[in-house]
Amino acid sequence: MYYKQNQDLSFTKAVNYQKYFHISLTINVIFALLLCVSFMIPEPKVITKTKVIKEVVTEKDVVLNDSGITAELTKQGVILAAVACLQSKIESNHGKSNVGIQAKNLFGITFHKCKHVAGKHGVYAKYDSYRDNIKCYAHVQARYLKNIDGIYAEDKSYVTKLKSFK
Repeated sequence: MYYKQNQDLSFTKAVNYQKYFHISLTINVIFALLLCVSFMIPEPKVITKTKVIKEVVTEKDVVLNDSGITAELTKQGVILAAVACLQSKIESNHGKSNVGIQAKNLFGITFHKCKHVAGKHGVYAKYDSYRDNIKCYAHVQARYLKNIDGIYAEDKSYVTKLKSFK
């Protein structure tokens, strides 16, 4: 038991803080040990893979379904757009194939020099957008129809009739 002396030289009981001191000291020693141990445990190595994609989308691209592709084909003046849409389904499963995803090539168009072609993906043309791919398809189709006009069929207005089916 502890006593303290008052100013009038009398003694009164004092609170014994020794028990609280030992508890506090024990807790501080435990935290210090935990801190030291935590510095001894190595941190796990985190392996991160970063892929930089340099793609800037300035406008919404074509919706990759029958109606979206057909609408864009029609907008670009493709003749028999529904047939061309089916061709994209056969060639790339509407852009879900490897070439469709990585090269944005819906129709399996091989590499050639054209203002719409952005590069090469294997033997295939690579595009910046599906819209550019459809523009290229329309360009190729127009060039093909121009070359077969009067040659492909006996009917001299065959290509004109085809164009009327837009």
